[in-house]
Amino acid sequence: MMRDLAEFIMRGRWQALAVAVIGSVLVIAAPVSAAAIALVTLGRSVRDGAWVVLWSMLPALLLGWVSGDYGTGLLLLSVFAGAAVLAQTYSLSLALLAVVPMSALGGVAQLAFNSAFLDALLTVFDTWIEALESGADETAVIGLLRPSVPQVAGLMAVGNSLLACISLLLGRYWQAALYKPGAFGNEFRALRLPSLWAAALVLVTVAGALGGRELAAWTALAGIPVTICGFALLHHVARDRQLGFGFLAVSYMLWAFVDLLKLGVLIAVLLDAFFDFGRRAKAS
Repeated sequence: MMRDLAEFIMRGRWQALAVAVIGSVLVIAAPVSAAAIALVTLGRSVRDGAWVVLWSMLPALLLGWVSGDYGTGLLLLSVFAGAAVLAQTYSLSLALLAVVPMSALGGVAQLAFNSAFLDALLTVFDTWIEALESGADETAVIGLLRPSVPQVAGLMAVGNSLLACISLLLGRYWQAALYKPGAFGNEFRALRLPSLWAAALVLVTVAGALGGRELAAWTALAGIPVTICGFALLHHVARDRQLGFGFLAVSYMLWAFVDLLKLGVLIAVLLDAFFDFGRRAKAS
């Protein structure tokens, strides 16, 4: 089914635009539409990708004007930026890095020009907390601290960055499935950051985590490409030792719920960047 969708997208500009517009209107489909933009940019040209993202931004901006949420538009732009870098450099690691400043700029723009929407989100959060407090004892909600407006903006930027990286990878997967089946798996498992970049990103992420909740919400952006590389390393280990899907599923679940493992992934990527855990093939 996913291959059929990729083939439909590559039939022409209007087919690609149709898929992109669906995601710009239906938020739940936004990552798939962003992946379509990545596929067009990689499979055709940066110019064609720019045409699709330009026209698909119009309904996304209209939706943002009505609802106050410009997240879909930011996602489409972030994925296009990453795909454009990938198309020019053939480096998946650099493409993932390109998503970070786009997401950061989007978060800053939200904070500067759309604080009313962030305040509305905090109002919804406060209502939810009050509902919890009325139905449970204090110990059940004591850990739910009210975030600040800058913290919410930072967390939204982090969420956009993660979704953009996933959408970019999906677009790359579609491209490989259409033109070079099996190539994406090898490329992803070989994904590594340049050693200096890995060290800088891990340092920023860890330092921010120690600097308070507001700072941590923003510096977590630096940890997104590192974490994606950590997942690539995990898949390499699973493939190399034939550990199977169960190992990967459990690993992802543990990562999602155990904070210490998130730090462990960052450290593993840092060590791999300098010492190489057996991954001699270079990411393209």
